[in-house]
Amino acid sequence: MLEIKDVTYGYGSAEPVIKRVSAQVAEGRIYGLFGLNGSGKTTLLKIMSGLLFPKEGTVSCEGKAVRDRKVETLQNIAFMPSELSFKKESLERFVSLNSVFYPMFSRSVFDDCIREFGLDAGTADLDMLSLGQKHKFMLSFILSLGTKFILLDEPMNGMDVPSRSMFRRLLMRHLREDQSLVASTHVMTDVSDIITDVMVLGNDGGLFCASLAGLSEKYAFGISTSPYGALYSERCAEGYRVLVKNGQGTDSEIPLDILFNAIIKGAIGNE
Repeated sequence: MLEIKDVTYGYGSAEPVIKRVSAQVAEGRIYGLFGLNGSGKTTLLKIMSGLLFPKEGTVSCEGKAVRDRKVETLQNIAFMPSELSFKKESLERFVSLNSVFYPMFSRSVFDDCIREFGLDAGTADLDMLSLGQKHKFMLSFILSLGTKFILLDEPMNGMDVPSRSMFRRLLMRHLREDQSLVASTHVMTDVSDIITDVMVLGNDGGLFCASLAGLSEKYAFGISTSPYGALYSERCAEGYRVLVKNGQGTDSEIPLDILFNAIIKGAIGNE
């Protein structure tokens, strides 16, 4: 388990970006990390990976403090930033130099991913690839490392629609049951059909975290002619898109955009 406990982080003397947030990344779950621009999604991922240290609170991986950066901890966490830069390095050299730090690295997984993405295994200069191609390469490498926790910051930047679909298929093909993934994205449709849980960072520095299954038991979504009695509502062509308390006892599929807006505007929160 990757556990965030009462974490606060800020830059310099400015107001903290993240304020006393707590969450648990459980085994075998896929989390969608959402938030408005500047809410701190990248900061939170870097704190979880040990690249930034919280001003207050702790982050632990399998019971060990991430900030200690012990070998056995770092071997369990893979972080992919949204911006990628390679130093005129060939694909093969990058893989050979970096894969040795991860005992669960699988060359067969890597080869399958680059083949499905249509990447050239003989690429001589990774830095000459397009933005989308760089992301396809790095996603292939990250998936092949076999770490228990995978943290992705805007992983599908620059990728076309078929490549985005391929990434989701490769994720389902190669992600083990004991692995967990947290993916930050602005495009909710990229992950709507694969995530099991949502994390939402508010601009107040707070963090909402819950499973989609649990939310679908508590809340129901529908179209209504009136917003009366709704926890959250938005105008639409048919009247209102509404989020209400679920009184039927059956699961209700909630659109991610409605869920996100309801959380951001305080209509629903952690209980």
